[in-house]
Amino acid sequence: MDDRQKYLFDLQGFLLIENVLSDEECEAAKRKIDGKKKPMEKTPDGYPANGMWFAAGGLFDEGEPFIKLIDHPKITDVLRDIIAPKLRLETAYSFVRLKGCPQFEMHGGSAGGDVHFRYYVRGNRIYTGLTVVSIALQDIDERDGGFACIPGSHKSEFPVPREDLKELYAHGGPLVRTIATPKGSAVIFTEALAHGAASWQGKEPRYGLFYKYNDRSAAYQDLGQARPSAKALAAMSDEQKCYFNTVFEAFGPADNFATTKPNFAG
Repeated sequence: MDDRQKYLFDLQGFLLIENVLSDEECEAAKRKIDGKKKPMEKTPDGYPANGMWFAAGGLFDEGEPFIKLIDHPKITDVLRDIIAPKLRLETAYSFVRLKGCPQFEMHGGSAGGDVHFRYYVRGNRIYTGLTVVSIALQDIDERDGGFACIPGSHKSEFPVPREDLKELYAHGGPLVRTIATPKGSAVIFTEALAHGAASWQGKEPRYGLFYKYNDRSAAYQDLGQARPSAKALAAMSDEQKCYFNTVFEAFGPADNFATTKPNFAG
């Protein structure tokens, strides 16, 4: 990360990286997501999806551009400076939302102390846990209802008062901002940031593509469920396969079991 990126991420809790995917790659990703999406009964908040939320998993089986995003340098150059030099890809999936869909309520918003949900800075180094990369497959305006957050909330030492939660975390309220995102760009944000998504208002469906990363010695998602298929692994480089390794980190001889080579024991 350069000094500008460090400043903006520390200030906001998120960073916008442009030109991660080309227009052609975005369109190819949307076509492949359409072939795998399935209707959701409920939103992530547990509310009826009303036929307006769809989910797509198993994206690595579809090859590019999903595989190249695993260790895309514009993304991992940032993640290695805010998570750890060795990264784990916890999960990758897509949500497709239709115009007028139920919102995704704001959640998170505290520096915390949990290994997965934390944020602090020591010695000119940022330390965060579970971190999300949201890739825009279309141009998104602030009025459309894409990624929303409360900038700076990742550094709050206090939780939002329960009696003020509805007001302060309201989409369109005094604190929540919706972030404009150009097609092919990525928003990288810490899970400690208060974030969500307003009801989608764009003309075409909203294709959200999400990759979640962690330190290679920690796991938030179930390892078995996150593991790519044999078909997908065969299309990956050894370095990419290491993003799905068994959680393990230890000192020892050079040939000791480690997370720098592909391993899928346990």
